[in-house]
Amino acid sequence: MRILESLALSLLHAGLASAQTKYADNQVPVVRDSDLVSRLFPDVDGVELLSPAFADRDSVPAGWANGTSGPTDQETLENFLRGLADKHDWLTYHEPPFTSEDGRSIPYVNLSLPSPESNSAKLRIWLQGGVHGNEPAGDQAVLALLAKFSANSTWTSSILSRADLLVLPRYNPDGVAYFQRELASNYDPNRDHTLLQRRQTEDVKQLLSAFDPHIFLDAHEYTASQKLGAQGQWLKAQDVQVSHVKNPNIHPAIRALGEGLFLRGIQDEVRGHGLRTSAYFTAPSGDDVPVLTEPSSISRAGHNSAGLLQSISFLTETRGIRLADQHFQRRVAAGLVAIDALLQTAVDNAEEVYSTIERARGEFARGETGDIIVTDRARLTNTTWSFIDARNGSLVHIPVRFQNSTPPAPELVRRRPAAYVFPRAWAGVAARLRVLGVRVDELAEDFVGEAEVLTATAVELATAKYEGVVEASVTTSTSRRVVQVRRGGFRVDAGQKNAAFAFVALEPENRASFARYNVIDLEAGDEYPVYRVLKSE
Repeated sequence: MRILESLALSLLHAGLASAQTKYADNQVPVVRDSDLVSRLFPDVDGVELLSPAFADRDSVPAGWANGTSGPTDQETLENFLRGLADKHDWLTYHEPPFTSEDGRSIPYVNLSLPSPESNSAKLRIWLQGGVHGNEPAGDQAVLALLAKFSANSTWTSSILSRADLLVLPRYNPDGVAYFQRELASNYDPNRDHTLLQRRQTEDVKQLLSAFDPHIFLDAHEYTASQKLGAQGQWLKAQDVQVSHVKNPNIHPAIRALGEGLFLRGIQDEVRGHGLRTSAYFTAPSGDDVPVLTEPSSISRAGHNSAGLLQSISFLTETRGIRLADQHFQRRVAAGLVAIDALLQTAVDNAEEVYSTIERARGEFARGETGDIIVTDRARLTNTTWSFIDARNGSLVHIPVRFQNSTPPAPELVRRRPAAYVFPRAWAGVAARLRVLGVRVDELAEDFVGEAEVLTATAVELATAKYEGVVEASVTTSTSRRVVQVRRGGFRVDAGQKNAAFAFVALEPENRASFARYNVIDLEAGDEYPVYRVLKSE
């Protein structure tokens, strides 16, 4: 990779001036809700929480109350999971051969019972929490779900008769140990799902692609204390915000199931418990007509990446960062209700969900979904949104501008290739694709044939690093000619279920492509070394 000399000095200066992290214990200040605001967040009735922080109060570290630790340490979590495995033959405890960056175990459990109908296929569901180490209601809600399985054998049988589960309660044990968002290396684990910079990301990703879930859920928390409005008068009101995967290269039938049947089921159940919910959004402060931005299709985040398996994929975000232990019963209850609703919706509609996803996967692999979307954008709409007026503790409905990505509007659309071919010099590209679950074949003989060739007409570098990378925005022109790739190079057949990972990573204009991350380094005028082999017209 070329050294980006023109940026080196400025980036060094910016890095030194803005460095705010150190190794471990990068905790954020606690900002509790006022008494006025807290009245909107009473405990939730009718939701039993049996996870360690609630069932064993003596296990909660002293630092939990002041926001310097989470409520459940690693030893307590592992003992809890092992105890469930010792008690139930339908739950198996796994300690994988890989560890966190600082050597901590990343245990997971499988939940499975034989299907009562020997010829009926079962859904595969992946649930995870603790991706960001200072978002404890995420992993605690997942642990509360496991405790519910343990306590209710009738309900357990009803779920496991239709679905097999893989549950990874704590993705980032180092972050939890240091009560910080990031991995031990200070990389954000939820921004690494295409570039795969960290070995821990690769390890978990390979486990995910091997399990190949039909349904995926990633449980997080969002910052409760962010002030919106010109005077900082509003706070976010939602107990749990929910987002389904947005990438338009996921089969439309799968996206329709997620945005329709599943999202309705989650929202109805959450509201039925007296909790508030909405789509997940981010927003800058300081404007009395806030601009709310829904998650985009960019596949560096975990739930967006998981959706490229042609899966229903959800992100849940409970209201909790910076609150320390405040409102924790309500936060965990909200997260549990959302996960529970996802599971119940899945098993209540198991035949429809399974058949729809499997049929869609086949159609996608056969190329029946048409062209691929390389880039897209949100659609700006006017609507209203619920917030808390922090001045008096009331709920208010505020006009907002909403950057809506359900669905996003296509920008750059390309004909779906039959395959991509590229030289062995870019073996690292092949390795990354294989981690993501893409089948990559090594050429047994020279490839010689007509292909679509992309040439970079413009390459614009970002003005600052993002997760250690100066991203490159690439524009290309296309032509056709006969190309030759030597034996030992690589071919990625687009006729496979996981081809959407290749569409994201190998189309250089995509906002999570290997060209954007400089894995494939380009400058204006360069020929892009990944060739698009088109189907016969």
